[in-house]
Amino acid sequence: MGELKKLVEEGKIRYIGLSEASPDTIRRAHAVHPITAVQMEWSLWSRDIEEEIVPLCRELGIGIVPYSPLGRGFFGGRGVVENVSANSLLKSHPRFRGENLEKNKNIYDRMERVAEKRRCTTAQLALAWVLNQGDDVVPIPGTTKIKNLDEKNYQKMMSKKFWRQSPWMM
Repeated sequence: MGELKKLVEEGKIRYIGLSEASPDTIRRAHAVHPITAVQMEWSLWSRDIEEEIVPLCRELGIGIVPYSPLGRGFFGGRGVVENVSANSLLKSHPRFRGENLEKNKNIYDRMERVAEKRRCTTAQLALAWVLNQGDDVVPIPGTTKIKNLDEKNYQKMMSKKFWRQSPWMM
């Protein structure tokens, strides 16, 4: 952290961020120089950071940058859930293998029903959930299809009205 702080002071970098840091690491680093953002996995699937990391970041004024907001692609669509090819990187994640995948299809089906009620896709619903966790949250979803970046869909997900249309129930 000391070297990064020097780079900020020299004007060579503007901000310092951390990735996959523990609460202790975040506190120690922030004591040396203000941390701008922390990148962690956060989705409807992976919510481990909510107990310690999110409150700590908010206490210290650190932005949160969730990666894999679609649960490593799990909420990307029925095609992802039903047709995971043998050479797909998704096969390296336990949720996409064998018995786990069969059980997890039930979770996907429930998400799909909620998405249908809100007239959106499961991917839009999952991303909207992350986007609506706070103004200090800026997720970095990935996509292989340009149509998934449709501005109208993004604006719909960001809308608070979208979230008030019906209660969040899973």
